[in-house]
Amino acid sequence: MKFTFPSAAALALSYAAPVLAQGGVPDQPISFYARLYHNSSTCNVPAVVGSQTSAYLGSRGSCVNIAVNGQGSAQIIVGEVGRYFLAGWTGRDCTGRVVAVESNVGVCVDLGGTDVLSWSDDLRFGGE
Repeated sequence: MKFTFPSAAALALSYAAPVLAQGGVPDQPISFYARLYHNSSTCNVPAVVGSQTSAYLGSRGSCVNIAVNGQGSAQIIVGEVGRYFLAGWTGRDCTGRVVAVESNVGVCVDLGGTDVLSWSDDLRFGGE
């Protein structure tokens, strides 16, 4: 197939358009990421209908309202030990009692039957 100049130029622009339109500042690397398991106390996704997980990203803000029932669990996937803590709160908007705190990557925290309504990594529970 032979391309004429106009069709070759159009093809080249169609490939370049997404790159040109993107512009701005590139995404920052993930510094804190946790997986919340709604139906598993062992940080595994059960092979049953209705199993659910959620992601908590430190970049989403210091408090995120994600409800996880007491039979669930949480695990830090990416984070710096001693700098990022995952805290589960019994109330919305990071109020109430802290029920799960962890700073080590890969450690699974069982919620122990207590429903968690919000999550933070801002260390308020430690007075900082």
